[in-house]
Amino acid sequence: MLSPDHSGVEPGHVYFVATPIGNLGDFSPRGRDVLQQVDRILCEDTRQTDILCRSFDIHRPLVSFHAHNAYRRLQQISEWLEQGESLALVSDRGMPAVSDPGQELVGWLYEHKRSFSVIPGPSAQVTAFAGSGFPHPYVFWGFLPPPGKARHARIEEIGECSYTQILYEAPHHMDRTLKDLAAVVGQDRPLVLGRELTKHFEEYWKGTIGILVAQNRDWKGEAVLVLGPPVSSEDRSEPDWNVLIDAVAELETQGHTTKEAIQLIASKHHISRRKLYNRVQKSRID
Repeated sequence: MLSPDHSGVEPGHVYFVATPIGNLGDFSPRGRDVLQQVDRILCEDTRQTDILCRSFDIHRPLVSFHAHNAYRRLQQISEWLEQGESLALVSDRGMPAVSDPGQELVGWLYEHKRSFSVIPGPSAQVTAFAGSGFPHPYVFWGFLPPPGKARHARIEEIGECSYTQILYEAPHHMDRTLKDLAAVVGQDRPLVLGRELTKHFEEYWKGTIGILVAQNRDWKGEAVLVLGPPVSSEDRSEPDWNVLIDAVAELETQGHTTKEAIQLIASKHHISRRKLYNRVQKSRID
């Protein structure tokens, strides 16, 4: 049963408010009402939120709250709540505390037994998943870590996972990310690209990682990548590991390092490098 609207804000209460991911028409009336009534709006970027507020005639004080100052802000937030102020937290786009700042505040509110509400609304991951046609459950990764060990480990995790998976990427990193995914996850992995979601030039594209890499696009706008379950999980039997281990050994005799050999064989047969590495190591221990 649906509840009647209770749009008035409560003193000493925090509201996590979803904002449009591209189309201003997606901003909910409840979200607008809350932002118009709270005492302060905590925001990822005051400049971006100011644009949103001016579009909806919202005139409340804006306070920065982001990854670099979140813990320092908590003391001020505590004081404001003690004084009975109502606060809202927004991100630049979408739902705060998902891939954007806010998790620290949620944890703090639980720890200090403070009340809060989540005002639902636009979410790029949910929008892209709905437009993918892939099955649930799905895993949401957000943005990949910067180049380094953490990024490599994350992509290996993605390669190991047989669920639908969703990640965000900025245009200037898209080529590298797609090539990294192709090398580890496999070029034939089903993929849906959601770009400029809810905007005028919105695009949904479906194919494989390899096909998208080959298009060599000039990327513009942030994108959502939705990886479908691997074809092998339903349509392929388990590979003959002994044959693949022998192929690695053969490449080693030709001068390739073990790492190079595993990468070449894994890419050729569209299997996980980590799985092949573990099999090779186990065979040599045995």
